[in-house]
Amino acid sequence: MSDSNSESTMKQVTPEDGQITDVIDENVDRMKRLFPEVFTEGGVNFETLRQLLGDAGVLDEDEEKYGLNWHGKKKARQIALTPSTGTLLPCPEESVDWDTTKNIFIEGDNLEVLKLLQKSYANKIKMIYIDPPYNKDKDFIYPDKFSEGLDTYLKYTGQKSDLGDWNVSESGREKAGRKHTNWLNMICPRLILARSLLSDDGVIVVSIDESEHANLVKTMENIFGEENFCGEIIWKNSSKNDQDYISIQHEYFVVFVKNKSSNKGYWLERKEGLDEIYKAFEGFKKNRGNDWEAIHKDALEWFNQFPDSNPIRDSKHYSWMDEKGIYFPDNISGPNVGQYVYDVQHPITKKNVKPPSRGWFCPPEKMKQLISDNGVHFGSDETTVPCLKTYLKNTEMKSLTSMRFKDGRAASKRLRALFGENIFTNPKDEELLAELMKAFSIGDNDLVLDFFAGSGSTLHATTLLNIQKKSSVRCILVQLPEDLVSMEKSAAGLSKKIISNSIDYLRSKNLPLNICEIAKERIRLVRGKCNTEGHLNGIDSGFKVFKLNRSNIKAWNPRASDIESSLLAHHENLVGGRSELDILYELLIKRGVDLSAPIESRKAASKNIYSIGYGALFACLDESISREQVEDVAQAIIDWHKELAPVSETHVFFRDSAFRDDVSKTNMAAILEQNGINHVRSL
Repeated sequence: MSDSNSESTMKQVTPEDGQITDVIDENVDRMKRLFPEVFTEGGVNFETLRQLLGDAGVLDEDEEKYGLNWHGKKKARQIALTPSTGTLLPCPEESVDWDTTKNIFIEGDNLEVLKLLQKSYANKIKMIYIDPPYNKDKDFIYPDKFSEGLDTYLKYTGQKSDLGDWNVSESGREKAGRKHTNWLNMICPRLILARSLLSDDGVIVVSIDESEHANLVKTMENIFGEENFCGEIIWKNSSKNDQDYISIQHEYFVVFVKNKSSNKGYWLERKEGLDEIYKAFEGFKKNRGNDWEAIHKDALEWFNQFPDSNPIRDSKHYSWMDEKGIYFPDNISGPNVGQYVYDVQHPITKKNVKPPSRGWFCPPEKMKQLISDNGVHFGSDETTVPCLKTYLKNTEMKSLTSMRFKDGRAASKRLRALFGENIFTNPKDEELLAELMKAFSIGDNDLVLDFFAGSGSTLHATTLLNIQKKSSVRCILVQLPEDLVSMEKSAAGLSKKIISNSIDYLRSKNLPLNICEIAKERIRLVRGKCNTEGHLNGIDSGFKVFKLNRSNIKAWNPRASDIESSLLAHHENLVGGRSELDILYELLIKRGVDLSAPIESRKAASKNIYSIGYGALFACLDESISREQVEDVAQAIIDWHKELAPVSETHVFFRDSAFRDDVSKTNMAAILEQNGINHVRSL
């Protein structure tokens, strides 16, 4: 086949294709669906839009407006809408269970990473939890200059010098200010990007303290909508008494959903003290056999040792146990519930019992059924009003409450026990995070994202959750690879000692000296501990590591003084030194495929052919494909495509420089298109 009898072409991928889905385009598309009539060839007709919105569409031109404003707010929004041209380089050698795990660990500036995740994970994340810098002294480590793009990140991590040369020298940490403005400019674009990743029923939880609490809430109201604010959980995590005025002993978990109409918030948590009750009940049974009167006596004595305010009693009077379990009576004659008048006979005396003064709470047929099912507790004779039996096993859950009393040192102690050394300051409580995930009904195949991963508490929490629920919740962590040596130099007191311990530990393991390695090592230790204790049983406890870097595709940047040399230099438009796996994962990001999607390979004409995501993508990245090999390679792709039968459209990629002439390239595209594969591109 020759190009003379085919109009097929192979479009070349440009640097723009490396950019993520533009959030602005998505916003325009939504507007077009809602108000198609406001769009004209010249753009948006704002007068028409104002008319369609009625009174709500009148522009507020008053200089004094209600809301949170700061210098750089407009630019912060624009930064969120500026696409990234970076990529994520895979690191199988630093990963655990690379071929099978669906957990992702990404090293890099989270602003750039959030942009790269947009195409693959938009509207797919069920829960986002973040613990951002609290903007205390020596705490704010995100330089505001990161807003200028990937170059600043590359310089910050030592991949480029301040002059733009690669790997020449370490760049010093930018001394960012401690003012509210810098913090707001940092958090705002990240929250904008986070919202677009959340599913319609998704929930976002942000940890914060007094330093930026008020600013955070107002910023989130602006981004997520005041109507989607769900409340705050106050975590009393310390008992320090060394502050002036008022000693702050708590932090906040600020909770928003993306859309309350999609998430009704039926959030429940297990009552405290239940394990103690069940353990005591099993002890009574063991000691008393089936002597229920003796069990009852033991239970009353045990319950009476607790004050009424103890959560274990839950303001109820636990007064009876039987072979069905533990129950407590609800008074049928409670206030404002009675309305039915009829006689109820005592099962022993056969006399009519004393009725509630306001009547029974249910009709006669329902009462007969309750009595038949042993659901009513009668007194010793007819003089006592019967009560409804409510079994504890059916009332274990209560509404998610706004208070948490948990010693903040507990998580530090567990982490210290795990490592055998105190190597991280103030880790978030993984058990508390797992409790929140359960309350939010995070379940099978749901995605949890933490883009301020720190020591990896969120992935630890999802592992605990999966063990407890026998579920398969997936987790994505993002963390800036902060250099511990630089942190040690600027630290003081206990923090300096802890960072020093971290450095010594990582050196003993021959690991790089940055925070990411602490998180990765923690996950490995959790995996080992859970496996030793026999808890894993198929639970995914691995992680795939990726690192933020420049795109594999060179940008076209010609020198005006020497166009010919520029053209020759751009003949190979892929960055040198990158592997086929590096390029494959950039293709995956470009096409919006999940980073955990499987990649398979086959041979055809001695060339490697890859299938990504069960046929969503095919690629042959060999550096040379001759005219004679074109048909064999094309046929292998066609046969594999028919075998996998992907539901969505398939895209196929080749190196542009692999084809020695335009005829070979055109023929490859023509053969594939004639067999229903219409999206053929070259790199």
